[in-house]
Amino acid sequence: MPWPETLQEQFDIVTTFGEVDETEYYGPYNSLLSELFPGSEHFMIALKKRPTHPQYSDFYTLFIAQRRKHPVFLIQIRPSGHINNASDRASADEQMRQWFDALYDKLSIPTLYGVSALGTKLCFYLYDSQTGTLTPPAIERDPIVANDRAPADRWNLDVMESDGEQRMKEIVALVKKMCEEL
Repeated sequence: MPWPETLQEQFDIVTTFGEVDETEYYGPYNSLLSELFPGSEHFMIALKKRPTHPQYSDFYTLFIAQRRKHPVFLIQIRPSGHINNASDRASADEQMRQWFDALYDKLSIPTLYGVSALGTKLCFYLYDSQTGTLTPPAIERDPIVANDRAPADRWNLDVMESDGEQRMKEIVALVKKMCEEL
């Protein structure tokens, strides 16, 4: 079942500024999360802001779906233009890993799913609290050879295309199943 027309419209009207300004996507993603995790089902969408590094002043926003104050799903949004730059993708990947580090001891469900969104392109993350593993695996910086630590093909689904929509809905169904215990 496709996204509601009003949601599609919100993503369609993101201007070309969305290539360099992730805030263009905040409204559409907030609407998407509210559609997937409605308040009537005891979910709440919370925003978290923290600097990418203590030395720098830039901030990236994380949307967290919560149930009874427990994180159950997260999504970090970056500009769509970041898909074309290896260092921007590596930064997005590193920050997602930092968010998982910050949240794993607050979990009350066995698996925490997260999404790094570069515009509408999605990379899905899964943290298994039983094993302590986070996928996709990190690619370490090579000390000699320049390497791509976050290949663009990790952002292989588009939330506005049927495959991306289907994957997002599958994950949300899994999350909601886990939340029945909360």
